[in-house]
Amino acid sequence: MKKDFSGAISQRVRKGGLLSLCLLLLFGSSGKAAELPLVRIAHGAFNEKVEALWIGVEQGFFRKHGLQVEVINIRSGPQTMAALASGDIQMAYTIPGAVLSAAAGGMDIAFFGGVVNRGDGDFVVASSIRRSEDLKGKRVGVQSIGGGVWSLTMLALEYFKLEPTRDKILIMIVGDQSVLTQALATGSIDGAYLGYTFSTILKEKGFRVLLDIGQSPIPYQGLSLATGRSYLRQNPQVVDSVLRGVIESVAFIQSPANRATVLKSLAKNLRLKGTGGAENGHGVLQWLYSFDIKPNLKGIENMQRLLSITNPRVKEVKAEDVVDNSAVERLEKSVFYRDLVAAAKR
Repeated sequence: MKKDFSGAISQRVRKGGLLSLCLLLLFGSSGKAAELPLVRIAHGAFNEKVEALWIGVEQGFFRKHGLQVEVINIRSGPQTMAALASGDIQMAYTIPGAVLSAAAGGMDIAFFGGVVNRGDGDFVVASSIRRSEDLKGKRVGVQSIGGGVWSLTMLALEYFKLEPTRDKILIMIVGDQSVLTQALATGSIDGAYLGYTFSTILKEKGFRVLLDIGQSPIPYQGLSLATGRSYLRQNPQVVDSVLRGVIESVAFIQSPANRATVLKSLAKNLRLKGTGGAENGHGVLQWLYSFDIKPNLKGIENMQRLLSITNPRVKEVKAEDVVDNSAVERLEKSVFYRDLVAAAKR
């Protein structure tokens, strides 16, 4: 009797242990998923170039690599840098202007992944403006002074051999690209830099493109991932996971099989009416994104030269000091990266 009783107890313990193990695996896994490191990435852009982040969240690529990522829009570079310094965000998807200015002010910050390593977009003008010389005395809209739209605007004017003060070109702070598009459409301004998605909307209405920056020889560093150097040192696994999520997003976006999904994502995030307006942006991402995500040092130096006009302290910053390639180098050595690139080429 005692033997049978002990056996029954033993059997119950084994069953209970098995049940506990199952519960641990079930709820333990859920708890682990809920406790994924949170990474907030802020951007100030409002165009197709943010798609690598949007898709990374929507398709679960960041979560696949062990992160909970939130993509936040903060319209100005200084506000983004302030949020990064305070710890409200962990990373910025930003341009050299913001990073160089922050570094000039004493912030220890660096780019660790270049997502858009070339210029892109159109300089769009009213149909009455036929030559670059016709911009003299006209109004050109930007999002903010020192921001990405301003930078590409100034580079375009420089390419045209125009100088705002000398040529009486009024640079007006108007708003993001959706607002700039509306301002051009209503005649409030005469010209503006726009990403391809928004420039297509105006081209269909008869507006003129004076320069396709993506096809020009202008060295440029576009939107890139940046964070504090201390964060890079203390969180290498998090940084590596962000890059893995981004590069997997790039592969997804450039796969013809995912075209419909990407178009829907662009239309939703850019607040477009239907996917038709996203077609051009999707096409641009096929050549604008690449698997080479080391920041473009020459592009950063070109931006530094331009920014020093409005902020002389930027001259004191060494461009190479705001670049940290260690995470990209780790990524490029990984089997994950090599397999992803090989699959994309097939």
